[in-house]
Amino acid sequence: MKAGLPVLISLLLLSACRPPQPDPQAAQQTAALSARIGRLETEMAELKAGQRDGGLARADDVTARAAAQNCAVALARALESFRQSSLGNRYPTPSQVELPDACQGQHVGWQKLEAQQYTFAVTNGDGQVLAQQSGP
Repeated sequence: MKAGLPVLISLLLLSACRPPQPDPQAAQQTAALSARIGRLETEMAELKAGQRDGGLARADDVTARAAAQNCAVALARALESFRQSSLGNRYPTPSQVELPDACQGQHVGWQKLEAQQYTFAVTNGDGQVLAQQSGP
């Protein structure tokens, strides 16, 4: 029995030192996480590329809308100034309208221009309304 005890102890020590066996579930989870990380990295790269390209388009859109709004406000002021200085307290006829400098290069479309009221819209080249005004 004395001779078997050292062998038994050495077997216990050797079995305690053996490398752990791979866990199949852990391997599946690691593979799934690696695939998910790859997909997320691809999505992030696409989003960053879209922001670079789309950011310029959004900036152009904001600039166009601001310019259209500036035109609309300036034209409404000009129409009100004309009305206040006119004898009949009326808005100008289409032939009397002078677009202010802020409207140079803008597309102004009149829905209504009568002696006592007006409605117009400033649109882009595609006809999309960027700003509009009406009065009174």
